[in-house]
Amino acid sequence: MKNRIRTDFSRSIPRPLPFLKGRKPLTQKMPNRIQVLNESVINRIAAGEVVERPVSVVKELMENAIDAQATSIQLDIEDGGKKLIRIKDNGLGMGHDDAFLALERHATSKLKSEKDLIGIPTMGFRGEALASIASISRMRLMTKDELEEVGITIVSEGGALTHSEPVAMKQGTVVEVRNLFYNTPVRRRYLKNSSFESGHIHDLFIKIALANPSIAFTFTDDGKTKVQVPAATSFKERVYGLFPSDVAGNLIELDYKLDGASLFGYVARPPYTRSSMRYIFTFVNSRPVRDRLVNASIIKAFSSLMERGRYPFAIVLIETPPDEVDVNVHPQKAEVRFLKPGLISNLIMNAVNEAILGKPFGDPRPIHDWSRPTPAVTGVSRYISRDGPRQGRDDFDIAEHGPTFSGSPITTEYETLNDSKCHQLSDLSILGRLPNSFIVLYDDDDLVVLDHHAAHERLIFNTLRSSTDQNRRIESQDLLMPQVVELTALEAEALSENLKTLDAAGFVIEDFGSNAFLIRSIPSWLNGTDLDTLFKGFVDIALDTGLKTDPETLRENLFKSMACKAAIKERSKVTTEDIKALISSLDKTDGPSDVCPHGRPILVRIPFTELRRRMGRK
Repeated sequence: MKNRIRTDFSRSIPRPLPFLKGRKPLTQKMPNRIQVLNESVINRIAAGEVVERPVSVVKELMENAIDAQATSIQLDIEDGGKKLIRIKDNGLGMGHDDAFLALERHATSKLKSEKDLIGIPTMGFRGEALASIASISRMRLMTKDELEEVGITIVSEGGALTHSEPVAMKQGTVVEVRNLFYNTPVRRRYLKNSSFESGHIHDLFIKIALANPSIAFTFTDDGKTKVQVPAATSFKERVYGLFPSDVAGNLIELDYKLDGASLFGYVARPPYTRSSMRYIFTFVNSRPVRDRLVNASIIKAFSSLMERGRYPFAIVLIETPPDEVDVNVHPQKAEVRFLKPGLISNLIMNAVNEAILGKPFGDPRPIHDWSRPTPAVTGVSRYISRDGPRQGRDDFDIAEHGPTFSGSPITTEYETLNDSKCHQLSDLSILGRLPNSFIVLYDDDDLVVLDHHAAHERLIFNTLRSSTDQNRRIESQDLLMPQVVELTALEAEALSENLKTLDAAGFVIEDFGSNAFLIRSIPSWLNGTDLDTLFKGFVDIALDTGLKTDPETLRENLFKSMACKAAIKERSKVTTEDIKALISSLDKTDGPSDVCPHGRPILVRIPFTELRRRMGRK
């Protein structure tokens, strides 16, 4: 005989949870899977789950769906999750009594005793999520397991049960969370705009979809489908289904084992890089984590393969015995603690180095031949060989336009352009050009080293900011062949929200459909810049900082990125006329001219008195 459906909870006056005390148990065919934890286990659990924002709700509910062995999960949100979060799965579902018990605090099917806290195999385990979510929202839970003929609907408001009734549905669970924080207005005011909240949810959704390729996922935002991927037969298929072709085409597979731990995933081969750590996806036993040890090891593995300030694209899945990793060290389970941190670090670095360089990180370096002395190497001696200047160069360098000198590098305190003794740069004489885009100038008192890249970057930034402040659009030039830039759904959303800023900077961009954009025109000063890399940098900034700050700060950060990408590079050929034009522009620029937009000095002055002192002359 099936359980009788209790509908006596449909009362006009809600009463707070717990609402099961004193209720007689229903006739059952099988024992409940969900039990309220005993006090000793509760006391061992870390600080209670706090629902900080909509993404916290999504995380908990999606983890419950995965633990319920769902093969299909659909997420729908409205107004960034503030108005509605709905998660539907086809998992095991719950019986009637289990459904009511699930709303009790510390009621879970995943722990029975203290010993179960060691080696937790499931995504969730604390039994706090549904009770916490119900207490600050209007929530509807609909669920059915394989033994019930019909499912059960439970409705709560602010943690108080208001209604329950039978419902015809397939096996699985649907949780609807509406009006998040409606009864805690201070916390609701803390939430950001819908784009910000939606962006965080989108990020999390991608991570969970990556970690669970055998599950089909669908994500809609205000009725628009943002992500839809079928169940994949391989991890590679899932990666290629979530990221655009330019990412997938640069990926190298990772597959490495070390002392009982294993690592699988993909990294993009240098020089494909990103401007932030946003695209480093890390998982431990299929759980998305933000672990300092893991991230630091990935960055260290790439340290010699990319320039400073750039980060790899990496998807790293680490598998380790459950009893060798503690997931109960963070309220949101976002951090973990490894029993053997050194092993995990070596696992990551060896995997990356073997995939890219063909050998583990710890391989011995080749032995140098010490039979002959090695000459001292300095920045100047690398550029000017002892046999004379290099031939075939038509750019401006110190070997062609001034005296040479060798010896140890000069180390002294420098004076920046702000110093009172500095005159107009145009008054200085040009001595030559050193490696690393440095220009050497001088007058009667000082040797002046100017960073050409930093100076050019400052000029472009000042022009962008001045034009925008004056509501004057920067001049554009049409591309002979318009260029298409493909982005992920989240990246496309971030770029769309900043098209006005880019238009003021001289870009003409059109939505090309399917998360792609058509670039028709670019600013006249942007010649020679890789547009795909430039726009990926814009998106990184918009996602990492733009949604967290005011529009003015976002605009400044975007302009800094533009200026840095467009500024002259170290290996560019420069003529004397180019240097004169740069110096003249710096003297006339409208805005600061002593440091680059990122705060680095544009030039240093080395007094000749200091040179005389170091040479032992009075």
